[in-house]
Amino acid sequence: MGPTWLSAQAISGTVQDPSGAVIAGARIEITGGDLTVPIVLSSDGLGRFASPDLKPGTYSLRVTREGFEPLVKTVDLLGAGQLQLTLSIARQQEAISVPAKSLAFANSDPVYRKLREVGLGETFRFDNFALTWDTATFQFQKGTLTFLSTVDGVVTGAVFVGEGHFNLKPVIPLDARELSRRTGAAEVNEDFSEVVFRFTGEARLKFLPGLGNRSETAYEAAAVFNQWRERMRQRHEQALGFTQYLLQGETMDNVDADLLAAVYNRAHPEFFNAYLRGKRHKDLRFFVRNRVGALPQLDSPEEVALINFDPEAMDDGVWYLSHLKSEYLNRTASSLEDRRLFATHRYKIETVIAKNGHLFSSASISFEPLVAGERVLKFGLLPNLRVTKVTDEQGRDLYFIQESRKEDGSFYAILPQAPPLGKVQSINVEYAGDKVLEEAGDGSFYVSARTSWYPNLNGFGEKAFYDLTFRVPRKYKVISVGRLQTESIEQDLAVSRWITPVPVAVAGFNYGAYEKLELPDEITGYKISGYYLSELPNNLRRNRALQSMAPRSMTKYALEQTRAQLQLCSFYFGKSPYEEIYVTEQPNFNFGQSWPNLIYLPISAYTDSTQRWMLFGHIDSKFTGFVQEVTPHEVSHQWWGHAVGWASYHDQWLSEGFAEFSAGLFLQQGVGANWQKDYIEFWERLRRRILEKNRFAVAPNDAGPLWMGLRLISPRTGDAYQNVTYPKGAYVLQMLRSMMRSTEDHDQDKAFIAMMHEFVEAHRERAATTESFKAIAEKHMTKLMDLGGNHRLDWFFNEWVYGMQVPRYHFEYQLTPADGGKVKLHMTITQSEVDEHFAMLVPVFADFGKGMIRLGQAGIIGNSTRSFDITLPSQPKKAALNAYKDILER
Repeated sequence: MGPTWLSAQAISGTVQDPSGAVIAGARIEITGGDLTVPIVLSSDGLGRFASPDLKPGTYSLRVTREGFEPLVKTVDLLGAGQLQLTLSIARQQEAISVPAKSLAFANSDPVYRKLREVGLGETFRFDNFALTWDTATFQFQKGTLTFLSTVDGVVTGAVFVGEGHFNLKPVIPLDARELSRRTGAAEVNEDFSEVVFRFTGEARLKFLPGLGNRSETAYEAAAVFNQWRERMRQRHEQALGFTQYLLQGETMDNVDADLLAAVYNRAHPEFFNAYLRGKRHKDLRFFVRNRVGALPQLDSPEEVALINFDPEAMDDGVWYLSHLKSEYLNRTASSLEDRRLFATHRYKIETVIAKNGHLFSSASISFEPLVAGERVLKFGLLPNLRVTKVTDEQGRDLYFIQESRKEDGSFYAILPQAPPLGKVQSINVEYAGDKVLEEAGDGSFYVSARTSWYPNLNGFGEKAFYDLTFRVPRKYKVISVGRLQTESIEQDLAVSRWITPVPVAVAGFNYGAYEKLELPDEITGYKISGYYLSELPNNLRRNRALQSMAPRSMTKYALEQTRAQLQLCSFYFGKSPYEEIYVTEQPNFNFGQSWPNLIYLPISAYTDSTQRWMLFGHIDSKFTGFVQEVTPHEVSHQWWGHAVGWASYHDQWLSEGFAEFSAGLFLQQGVGANWQKDYIEFWERLRRRILEKNRFAVAPNDAGPLWMGLRLISPRTGDAYQNVTYPKGAYVLQMLRSMMRSTEDHDQDKAFIAMMHEFVEAHRERAATTESFKAIAEKHMTKLMDLGGNHRLDWFFNEWVYGMQVPRYHFEYQLTPADGGKVKLHMTITQSEVDEHFAMLVPVFADFGKGMIRLGQAGIIGNSTRSFDITLPSQPKKAALNAYKDILER
């Protein structure tokens, strides 16, 4: 047979059997050309394969698969085309029919196939029956209940068609208030006509008391179930709303795969999902899921959820997400509940980046089971990255699940048997695809999928060791989390290996034609390196304002800021666990991020004031503020988010809010003598972000308490998470600092610094919660802060973390002469727009000619007015309340 002619720079195609059925898991070995080492690939679940970029030349392909004859094919890489490789059934097995599907391990586990294609079973009348599940009650008035057919002896669902009513009553007042903000009522009441239930085996028993006579299966039940199945298998790359982002985004659940875990492990934590078609709300979803959490996409162990899934409606959102009713009654509800089924110990990942930006990776993942009997592992992996093979420690193929990227394409691996508790084992995952890197132009790349470019078992919910090897075109450089172990050139590839010396919550990298600059820090000992791009990305190249950018000198400036912030944070918070810090420029204009010892700065952070003026045609104070804040904010994430993690979305303000506070601290302590103007403007910007109303006349602060985190997002408050979690979280820490400040000690921040050091040390090995931070704050509170009279800070956290009140203050004063040349300051402070229990300590200042000096602080409760007298040593130019914006006020 003559050679096949191709012009693409990669060899790709499909492997099939004589009947045309695709063959997954075929081994394709490529030799020839200028290769000194063969390239070995595997065909994916659709029989497809693609090589990294190759130079033009003649190559040989050898394709093998158990049960088939080897195939050898010559390819001349010169013209365009796709290979279609057909394998013949092995001669010794020609008398036996070996379907290709029986050899494919993708989506072909026998029990999974039954779940994927499950049909309807018996139908019963189902009238006048109430089913209570945690906080919810389903009142079935009249209709039919059709169970799904059994899978390995287990019933995994049912379909109700008829008339019924749903009620949900929250357990705790905080959830009731949140529900009222969402719906206008403290309970949910909805009439329904259809419900699809999916559940683990024992749940079926709760329906049995309500069963009436057997009935013929109605056409409506089949139609309802088929429509539900179609909805559950749709993925949206561009989400229209928050619920679609959660439930149909890249981490969406494959319900059949989740149920597979329960079929294989009859003791699997309880799983109960109800999908209701209501009279007013057409897609209400009530979830109860023990251990894993009702909405694992939110990294929370809360087991009970109610979602109104309506991405184009104004009431779309997570209406209820809370712990089990029994946990509240037993006082065991906690964000620290372990929601993992397996604990990850180590990732070893080898990645090849082709010239076209495609990734080809192999990941070895070591893990330990935490729940007896579990066999199914769910990973976070970008659906565009297609898994081609999963093997165990002996190299044996394992079944895995990854449906089409346009469907419920999350990745699950299936173990052949449940490993014993305490036994660490590993699997290897081979995968390839795009959408991780996008070329920005002239050696710069947008790096996406920063948590899902590898099979990530538990997200930010745990820390593990990483061993990362990258092979990339030699003109480019990878900067990764971890410590660089080796660098070399192999043929046309630059090879680097990075190992994290301590466990980290996430791995990431930056990639491009980087140049390196180093800056020592003799005070803290951190090794700081900067990586910058010499050319602008395509979308900014024609902008005249940016033509004068000097990347090397601006990188030096960014490194000096980094060094100053590292020194400041080390003093205030303690030592970071990372000795080497890599600061990398990225082509994104106004977006920064920080991974363990790896910082991504936006290109705007490398602009000066003249360039920004030319860019906007005026001084844009908001953007200038962003540029001032972004570097110290991202640097401080080495503490907030990485040295100290957060337990759930409720506690994420301990990361983002503390990082925002740290940026303000930098503007006060890290820029020299004339810090007051920028510092005051910083806190004023944060105040406006919290309180300014949007086009719906809703301020971010009105969307809900700080504790609600991501759930603040709704169609009317799309920016509430950003404008509460960051700035109000910063204000909470700033107000604690203000109340702890001493006018008597030389170091006025002594108590605050002691608190922050203890907080960091106490959470190096465990995630922080709002309550664990509160407990440490109470250990360091001053006598003046005990406004509740119980040596607790319940009053403060109820107001600022779990509440939404913001006071308004009015300040008047008179100065009169006193004995001995001194001056009497008489002050009147009015607090308003709060309830009768709202308490606060308000700082008072005076200017004696050298700027505002703190005199002390006054306590005030409720809507009230208080007067105070202070004797001053001399006549001040001015007295003021809250001069440096230390507390949040209207």
